Amino acid sequence: MKLRFNSSPKIPKFAPGWQELPPGRPNLCSIRISPSATFRACLVLIWVLFLGSCGASLHETPSIDVFGSYFPAWLICLSVGVVLTVIAIGSAGLLNIRPSGLLGFLLSVCLIVIFSTSVWFLFYAS
Repeated sequence: MKLRFNSSPKIPKFAPGWQELPPGRPNLCSIRISPSATFRACLVLIWVLFLGSCGASLHETPSIDVFGSYFPAWLICLSVGVVLTVIAIGSAGLLNIRPSGLLGFLLSVCLIVIFSTSVWFLFYAS
């Protein structure tokens, strides 16, 4: 018995039962999404998630009357947090505790967040 090999064996493109798409219709597997489109889609998703809670609420936002002008309470808490952070870092400098570089920046930001949130809970949480 002699075996014969074709120079170009016929390999089916599709599994049995599947048909090839008409020529005018694009194949969904061949559509490529560029990385910039994916990045833009992620930015839109993040934007929608974060801005979804920015709608009007039924109660008024806490404001403080300072010399006839109303300041939002979060702005007061942020400024108090910055002042307390400057005091804390100054007192740490007196004790020779001086983180530098990225660690010093992260420490400052974390202290601002901690102090601001603490002032908010202390005065405005009900």
